[in-house]
Amino acid sequence: MPLWLFFVDLLRGSIFTLSHVFGGSVGTAIFVLSVAIRLALLPLTLRWAIRSRAYQARIRRLEPQLARLRLRHAGDLPGLADATRTLYRKHGIEALPKGTGASFLIQAPIGAGLFQAITSGVRRAAGFLWIPDLAAPDLALAAVAGALAAAAAGISAEGSSARSATVIAGLLTFILAWRLTAGVAVYWVASNAVGLGQAILLRRRPAL
Repeated sequence: MPLWLFFVDLLRGSIFTLSHVFGGSVGTAIFVLSVAIRLALLPLTLRWAIRSRAYQARIRRLEPQLARLRLRHAGDLPGLADATRTLYRKHGIEALPKGTGASFLIQAPIGAGLFQAITSGVRRAAGFLWIPDLAAPDLALAAVAGALAAAAAGISAEGSSARSATVIAGLLTFILAWRLTAGVAVYWVASNAVGLGQAILLRRRPAL
């Protein structure tokens, strides 16, 4: 995997180059690089979010028919799945919003590479703000990451799914950030902050 290792090394080198720019602060470098990457991806993620919102709106319009299918196929999950697929096909609705695969294939490697660059590049005694060691977990930073993830999910989701999306996104992010290093939590704080801004921007856009 020479190409992948080169990519991770490039990101790791970018972190340490930025840390010199910001007076040796690795945490600031991680934050700035994470925001920069997330903003660079914003045209892609915003386009996908708009498509996803329109997709969910189409699904909600079918809710009365979906409710009838759930009653008709109560206890028959395969039958319900087949009937749901038939209904979607009748209305020209795909299994996933258009562009989901492309969005994942672009974002996933970048996120994984930055994650690996942070976890392999941050050494002990690298502090940031109140955090004495970016290589160790930090409860407060994990809580901030979870709160931002919950806020972004809550604003993005609509209808009955908003509450569950908020709880799941916030709790899952908090647990993972608490279990991993503070350096990774800084990355999630930065990424989720941009994600929250995107959700607010999208919320102001009239629904299709």
